Amino acid sequence: MRFSPVALASITCVAALAAAGGAQAGPPGKWTQVTGVGKPDRNILRVGLARTTDGVLHVGWEQDGSGTSASILHSSISANAASVSGPNTITSYSGGANSAVSQVAVPGGIRAFFSGLEGGSALNGAMATATSTNGTAWTVQPTAASFGGVGAKPVYVGAGLAGALGPSGTFFSIWGDSAPNGGGFHVGLDSTAADNNLPGDLKSDPGIGVDSKSGQVVAGWNIIGGAGVVVMPLSPLGVPTTLPNSGAAQLQHPLGITGRIGAPGVFVAYTQGTNQFLGKPALYRVDTGKAIKLSSKVAKTISIAAAPGGRLWVFWQNSGTVFTTRSNAAATRFGAIRTIKAPGGTSASIFDLEGAGSMGPLDALALAQPASGPLASYHQRILPGLTLTAKKAKGGKKLFTVTDAGEAVAGAKVKVKGGGSATTGKKGTVTFKLAKGKHSATASKKGYASATISARG
Repeated sequence: MRFSPVALASITCVAALAAAGGAQAGPPGKWTQVTGVGKPDRNILRVGLARTTDGVLHVGWEQDGSGTSASILHSSISANAASVSGPNTITSYSGGANSAVSQVAVPGGIRAFFSGLEGGSALNGAMATATSTNGTAWTVQPTAASFGGVGAKPVYVGAGLAGALGPSGTFFSIWGDSAPNGGGFHVGLDSTAADNNLPGDLKSDPGIGVDSKSGQVVAGWNIIGGAGVVVMPLSPLGVPTTLPNSGAAQLQHPLGITGRIGAPGVFVAYTQGTNQFLGKPALYRVDTGKAIKLSSKVAKTISIAAAPGGRLWVFWQNSGTVFTTRSNAAATRFGAIRTIKAPGGTSASIFDLEGAGSMGPLDALALAQPASGPLASYHQRILPGLTLTAKKAKGGKKLFTVTDAGEAVAGAKVKVKGGGSATTGKKGTVTFKLAKGKHSATASKKGYASATISARG
């Protein structure tokens, strides 16, 4: 269980579940349960995601046991999103555990970060860590991953936690406040090294992003009380910066922060405005200080994930619907915003949203309570969307253009009802001679979700 006094109260548990092992893992168009196996999750669960070199997506999560006990568990989603395996137990605590788990892909496997209470143990109350080659069997580090003993930071009651691997092979871990000055960060895995303080007001659900080119390590967190979203370099150590117009910070949701794959920059997905329930989605680049507004509509629990070629996925939810969009390679423009109904339909409540994009598509996990079904994290693989536009061309023809985040898409098939079909060239265009009237046109290509528009001949 999570002990943080700043956490929202959990909702009432529902009926016991059947095991999810071996289930279909959510190819495009399908949500499938991953966590909450045997017992429904609580609405403050915060999963940790890491993808290993074999393409498997590893999911770390906490589950309450009997009395005050809790376990840190692991499940995995196959590289082709065809199956879910697990859960496997990483470790258990007799006195409960923080509801957030973080996982980091490392050479040869995965490292998990977590915290809980186990009287008489060297890990009691501190940041703990464990390693595994494939998620099936785990080795828990016998000493804490943060400063232990008298005067140690109370990580187990922190408002969220995260871990990351710096380019030099140094680990960084961070946790939010349970009370003023309760939050902090730790460099390395030596429990005899002192923890570091985080400046400012009460901090919630921190995250860490690493610039894959410069090696800079940047932390970010939400300020409890609506004061905004803050970023601060950890290596080299820098000063905190409040993001512009960030008073709509998404409390009780891990801050979306990431570097890019093979490209520079650390980016933060956040909501702009003054009210976390009315904020609008935006993207902030730490090294330039520039923000991009992504939509004029309300966004909640906004998250971000790195994709191949320097692209970024940004995704959020509102009113039982998940919204996703993917950037161009420069991370300066975004493509079509796709809408996906929540697990169980738009009447479902979504409490958290996380995802991984390193395979190209977005592997989204939504912590949701369907109208009928268990409160749990559900997975779906989501494809980027094409954008199709039409305009008048010479000779009374119609020019159709297919793009992805503003870039031409070659090899897309454009089919016009009653007008035939054609495949786009290097410029992403095709032309049709259409009869007078309204026509439905659809663009499709493998690896994308199709786009449909109406055009007049």
